Amino acid sequence: MSAARVGAGAVSVVGARLVNISSYGMMIESPVPLEREAVMQFRLVVAGKKADVDARVAACTAVPGSRRYAVGLEFSRIEPEAQQRLVRVLRGQEPAA
Repeated sequence: MSAARVGAGAVSVVGARLVNISSYGMMIESPVPLEREAVMQFRLVVAGKKADVDARVAACTAVPGSRRYAVGLEFSRIEPEAQQRLVRVLRGQEPAA
């Protein structure tokens, strides 16, 4: 499944700005740089339901002209139910809460 921008309210990340997401990872904007290869914990809200995930920092680059960083993250742990719900949202099969 390719990365997609998701409609307002369908998917969000607590404490970060979600840029795009796929069933395998996401890109966020962060006010601080994150160390490559670090494994971080995030809370996603997918169609109104919370899901805690672990994600490996695959890339972190400064956003030109801002004090923000684009961070590419690969999910290393996501509950199967949450991943399935995410796939349904990305396919437009599950509405935002």
